[in-house]
Amino acid sequence: MKRTVLHVELPGVHVAAVRELDLVRAGEPVVVISGGRVLDVEGLDGVHRGQAVLRARRVAPGVEFIPAGVLAGAETYRAAWDELLTMGPSVEPTAWHAGYVEVTGCLPRRGVKAHLAALGRRLEAVTSQPPAQGLSVNKLIARHASPAGQVVGAREALGFLHRQRLRPSVLIDKRVIALLDELGCRRWGQVSEVPEPRLRALFGLRGSVLARWAAGDDPRPVKPRYPPPIETAGVILGPEEREAWLNHCQQLAATLAARLVRRGELTTEIILTLALRPCQASAWRRDVWRTFRRRLARGVNGAERLTQIVLGLLPADLDPLNIDEIRITLRGLRSAGAVQGTLFRDAREERDHLLDSAFARVRARYGLLGLAYAPEVSDTGPRLAETVLEMDGVAALA
Repeated sequence: MKRTVLHVELPGVHVAAVRELDLVRAGEPVVVISGGRVLDVEGLDGVHRGQAVLRARRVAPGVEFIPAGVLAGAETYRAAWDELLTMGPSVEPTAWHAGYVEVTGCLPRRGVKAHLAALGRRLEAVTSQPPAQGLSVNKLIARHASPAGQVVGAREALGFLHRQRLRPSVLIDKRVIALLDELGCRRWGQVSEVPEPRLRALFGLRGSVLARWAAGDDPRPVKPRYPPPIETAGVILGPEEREAWLNHCQQLAATLAARLVRRGELTTEIILTLALRPCQASAWRRDVWRTFRRRLARGVNGAERLTQIVLGLLPADLDPLNIDEIRITLRGLRSAGAVQGTLFRDAREERDHLLDSAFARVRARYGLLGLAYAPEVSDTGPRLAETVLEMDGVAALA
């Protein structure tokens, strides 16, 4: 079976992230920058992607330029890449706005273009702009095919590649392209005419890679780098936000739960990390980080259940006014169909799971800062466990 790789570019995904986070007012132009270059733009004439920031500022002096680093928490990025999980077993983002999908054996024999068009409509619903998609036999040719939205088969792949201009990539930076330009090599077909020993003499091992790529041979695999094995969400609390720390916990849990539900995953380990202000006697010290961990016998992905577990992890002596940062991390992510449930009478963790749920609801209802139980109670008090089952509205197990 011939290998098939899909390359996707998502113009507008950074602008959609800015809109999601409400960093600009409605109707205002958006410019996202990274590394001295314009990464994404909307609503401005004379400014385009890849343009130098200094030049863009001269063209649009009154516009706020937003660094891409402040957009890391936007759900738009994950929502877009979650759509690509349905296309193939391996998804490799090279950036939030571009990447590869291994689709070998995953596309229909007929109607491939219609299949890709349907994917494009789903991605456009997330980013508000149509994506660029290229399909071919390897990563190199698929990347060159994506700007024009082409499907390049195995027979015409080499001829298509030789007509393409050299573009910067992981192994071919601007310096290499400039040196090849001095040799008269501006397209891949011209690079293929240069003997490999000369390329190797000029560029070392990179020259051998250039020779293989110019011959249409790119064996690089699509590495399964998405979805991530760990999901994290956090918030830094200002002085006026510390009293609303419970609402922040619920929002973080809802954000993480939405990611899991969208991908059909469950988490089997939850880690709560708090940054607490030091006491006045040691004010010179940095914030004290406290970590609380919980492993689950059964996976969960519901926002309400995640909130209950997080509240159950909070220590009884915690003063919410000392919290500077809240961070929730989910580990042990598994497909919902791969996590096996356990019976209540067979697992202590399942018993603790139910106890935490009950105590979290009591905390929330009566506004208590701390409520806990002694471990020996859950071991020697089966009647307490039965009471918890009734509180959860679950019939007692026979």
